[in-house]
Amino acid sequence: MRHELDDTECHLLRESRVSPASPHIDRCQEVPVRPVETAKQITVRRRSPYTEAHWLPRSIDDTVRSPVRQDYAIVTRDVGERDWASINPRRVRTSKGVRHRFTNSMYFWQRTRSHVWCESQEERWELLWLDFGAQVERLWAQPMAIAFGHGSRLAGYSHVPDFLAQFTDGSYGLFDVRPEESLKHATRLQFDETAKTCETLGWHYRVLTGHDTLATRNLDCLSASRHERCAPVPEIEALILDAARGGRTRRELCEIASPECPPLAAAWVDNLAWRRLLHLDLGAVFNSDTVFTSSERVLEGGRSNA
Repeated sequence: MRHELDDTECHLLRESRVSPASPHIDRCQEVPVRPVETAKQITVRRRSPYTEAHWLPRSIDDTVRSPVRQDYAIVTRDVGERDWASINPRRVRTSKGVRHRFTNSMYFWQRTRSHVWCESQEERWELLWLDFGAQVERLWAQPMAIAFGHGSRLAGYSHVPDFLAQFTDGSYGLFDVRPEESLKHATRLQFDETAKTCETLGWHYRVLTGHDTLATRNLDCLSASRHERCAPVPEIEALILDAARGGRTRRELCEIASPECPPLAAAWVDNLAWRRLLHLDLGAVFNSDTVFTSSERVLEGGRSNA
């Protein structure tokens, strides 16, 4: 027997934005979310003739009161080829009592079900875009300190990159976040030397300088439906993607997917857009009249759960 939703049930489901028949709910509840960890103090050697990497490895036996071991190594290709996912570096702090003028925040990285610490809101926005791009599997915030050696233009100084990333192909890379207007000469020099370090390690390196403000806000709206609990069941997913082949508004897709309660389908449509199965113009105003079109890989039969 088919159950018809009354007004109260429709409102509750709309507020929760969860499919009444979603297969992901129980599975999500069974997986624990990792607790947030605080930064640990690190001491950087500044008199080495070679550029070095300093980090704090995390052990599965670590407790709140357990001593923290600091490791370091001269920057070579062998260091870059280590299993950094197993090292699982802690967030480091190079100075006690450091104060920032930024408002820090946390970003929930769903692939590891853990929170990634962000020093500023700009860093959080960049993580949002990295999450949407689906090329990064795992992230560590402020994972190490790079102490530049005598051969560097920054000899005697150190730099803590903002993020260490493990990409979906297994490779690693470092990210620094700095708005374009804040890239002064000294900052560019620091990033150039960090790029050379990554080249020696065999890692990627990129400075993230920001995105269009409206596009970022629209992507933030979509991200509310990025969780597995918002994914439609396969039958509804196929229905939405088929209807959007020629382009449909968000309102039309919701009415097609859930005729009895269209607002219920908003999370489903947005989830498919977050997974890049539906395409939209993030640079335009986002509302019920926004046009969604099935992406090229859907039209070519390459649908996947990104």
